[in-house]
Amino acid sequence: MSGGVFGTTARIILAKGVSGAASAGVVVLTARHLAPEGRGVFVLLFTLTTFSLIVCGLGVNISGRLQLVAAENPVESGDYLGLAAALTVLQAGVCAALAVILLPVLRVRLSVPAVGVFSLLGASVIAGYLVIDAFNAYGFNVAASLVDAAASVVQLGLVLAVAWRGAAAVEPFLAALSAAYGFEILLGLVFLRRLGVTIRPRCRWSEWVRLLRRGPSGMAIQLGQLSIFKLDRYIVALFLTPGAVGVYSVAAAFPELLRIAPIALAQPVFYRLASGTASARDFAAARRLCLAAMIAMMAFIALVAPVVVPALFGPGYADAVTPLRLLLIAEFGLAVYYIDAACLSGQGRIGETAGAVLVGLLVAGASYLILIPMFGINGAAGGSIVAYATMGVVARHRLRGPSVRRGLSREPNHPESGRT
Repeated sequence: MSGGVFGTTARIILAKGVSGAASAGVVVLTARHLAPEGRGVFVLLFTLTTFSLIVCGLGVNISGRLQLVAAENPVESGDYLGLAAALTVLQAGVCAALAVILLPVLRVRLSVPAVGVFSLLGASVIAGYLVIDAFNAYGFNVAASLVDAAASVVQLGLVLAVAWRGAAAVEPFLAALSAAYGFEILLGLVFLRRLGVTIRPRCRWSEWVRLLRRGPSGMAIQLGQLSIFKLDRYIVALFLTPGAVGVYSVAAAFPELLRIAPIALAQPVFYRLASGTASARDFAAARRLCLAAMIAMMAFIALVAPVVVPALFGPGYADAVTPLRLLLIAEFGLAVYYIDAACLSGQGRIGETAGAVLVGLLVAGASYLILIPMFGINGAAGGSIVAYATMGVVARHRLRGPSVRRGLSREPNHPESGRT
């Protein structure tokens, strides 16, 4: 792999390190001020907005990353952002409906003002998500990470302010998150314009249809991934309590930080393969380095967890140590999946990536339903080990096999983008 990709990945890791540290700060603050029960409700609500954005996003972020840089007849940025605005409105309505219909099943009931805050959070999350992927589509991977890092720091500051005022309810923390995502949207659009990307939304049905037509496969991948990553929280809530979800979410906080490295590598991998400037073989050395670093970090976190978890989150979260260690093992299989799935999707082999996700989802569902009633949150972590390892093995097998679908783009076609 070229030194340029190493440099890009290193800069993305630094930016995502800032984002991860800020997110960890949010976890600590919400865990301490909301206690396990309130923290569990907070996690369930935020996770639900993420599920909803995948469905309401209709896979447009992935189809956009391919078609905005297509060699022939690329989709224009204004059409992508126009469709993003329409999907944001859809997300707001869906979140309001879910708050009324689904949340009571999980023993979570919101007041009318809280439903409004939840709906606003859902809208801001999807809009920020789609704006960031516009950066990634044009190869501005470092800029995307910097915008995300800045928004994460603002989010931490707002959550800190809410905690400082002594808030003990979930709603003020959700409002702080909404404001931070609003900042991310505005900052992202300003940066895109400075980078030469047109940000005026346009409504051209023919272009929207092109984006939507390519979207279902990407949506299936993302929804499957998210189900594998977050379904355990909902099954824990069904079989146990929101308080158990709160403890489990703390257990997952540090292992999920390990995703920074493989996700950072996956961004330039996807872009360079989609634009035809590299092949999957070019990233072999970076892949080995990334996985070796993962093993070292896993060992360190597992060693210090018994001391760090009670010190940071309080004695009420002492039971998070064992599932935390199990989830560290799970993250290795997920790292393999992230890197190899980026290679597959960047080559346009989205269906093969979806196949890996489908197998992982089936394994995850079965594992969680069997292990969580038997072993509680430790069973949830064990199910994650099985599911993530399955995804990694299948993605690796597909990548080594023959390509069954070629990408949309083999030559770069985005003069307005800055190459890194």
